[in-house]
Amino acid sequence: MFLGNDTLEIKDKVVHIDGYNVIELAEKFGTPLYVMSEEQIKINAERYFKAFKDYKKDFILAYAYKANSNLAITRLLTKLGCGADVVSGGELYIAKLSKVDNDKIVFNGNCKTKEEIVMGVESEIRAFNVDSISELIMINETAKELGKVANVAFRVNPDINPKTHPKISTGLKKSKFGLPLDLAKKAIKMALEMENVNFVGIHCHIGSQITDVSPFIEETRKMMEFIVELKNEGIEVRDLNLGGGLGVPYYKDKEIPTVEDYAKAIINTIYEFEDKVEIPNLILEPGRSIVATAGYLITKVHHIKETSCKWVMVDAGMNDMLRPAMYEAYHHIINAKVKGEKEVVSVAGGLCESSDIFGKDRELDKVEVGDTIIIFDVGAYGISMANNYNARGRPRMILTSKKGVYIIRERETYADLISKDLIPPHLL
Repeated sequence: MFLGNDTLEIKDKVVHIDGYNVIELAEKFGTPLYVMSEEQIKINAERYFKAFKDYKKDFILAYAYKANSNLAITRLLTKLGCGADVVSGGELYIAKLSKVDNDKIVFNGNCKTKEEIVMGVESEIRAFNVDSISELIMINETAKELGKVANVAFRVNPDINPKTHPKISTGLKKSKFGLPLDLAKKAIKMALEMENVNFVGIHCHIGSQITDVSPFIEETRKMMEFIVELKNEGIEVRDLNLGGGLGVPYYKDKEIPTVEDYAKAIINTIYEFEDKVEIPNLILEPGRSIVATAGYLITKVHHIKETSCKWVMVDAGMNDMLRPAMYEAYHHIINAKVKGEKEVVSVAGGLCESSDIFGKDRELDKVEVGDTIIIFDVGAYGISMANNYNARGRPRMILTSKKGVYIIRERETYADLISKDLIPPHLL
């Protein structure tokens, strides 16, 4: 029915997710409402495991917690066999609660704090993906204080244009992330001389929402060439971590590479170097391509206004889902009720910002006050980027599955909004 949304269907002229009537879900749980499809998450994860099942060494699918760190989602992914890519102490805390094996946890980020490093060292994670020499020194010193040895890999900046949005391109020379190859080699040699770190691999992440396999091929080839270069200097590399970045079909009429295309491109490129170096273990950090298409934002039409265009005003806003305002990101939008008669409308939230618009000039089934609107593919960077702007509580989130419908995040109340605020005595 819709590209990338395998568990969505239309029955009796109403959209259903995992077999559940969306209009009825909106009435029962209220709007705005995040709906996450457990079945779609399973489908998305299984595509990775199937595509890489014949890789000659160990393969770890380290789900990127930044995409959606809801505890029910992360626990589901652990049960499916996923590891964790974490970028904060909070995400590591959630990974531990989600019962992820320590040997499947990698810690990213360009400004890890001492407290976060302590957490990672004590948890004996698979590796810190080190972003700077000063970080390397801090990890070594911290591990020494704790009487432990920490595994480290180094994030390499390969200066590759991933052909995606500038704000989610992370492997360009001007990026704040990673070390250029010459500095990475220097850092690796420093690590080999340190007593409390163990060098295990190299890491690279060139960006997000990449819809062309050629940047991945270029990234993989550069990393394998670097591994060969290190091998020639007597330095062995256990793990190759290629980050994430495979895009999803936000535009429903645009075909993009499949996970199978992505896997074939990476594996074939690695195998080109079999006669020069031992094949490394492979780690990937997908986030968006695991959960984006499993998520929907359900919102209700409260007002309609006709000015230069027909404005459909809904109860969701950019505080609930920031991507359109922040990135000018496209998300497919439909009316949950199929009416047959189409019209062109613009869908906007009620926040005091001109950028609080989910879609301009979209063709939807005729919209009336009280209708239920569905915004697609919000499972990644939806609830994780939600905020309390305009003193609005973040929305409820439910999980639909074959076993039932479950609330997995409660809606924030007015009391929640001020629960951390304090009034000094002289203002009481």
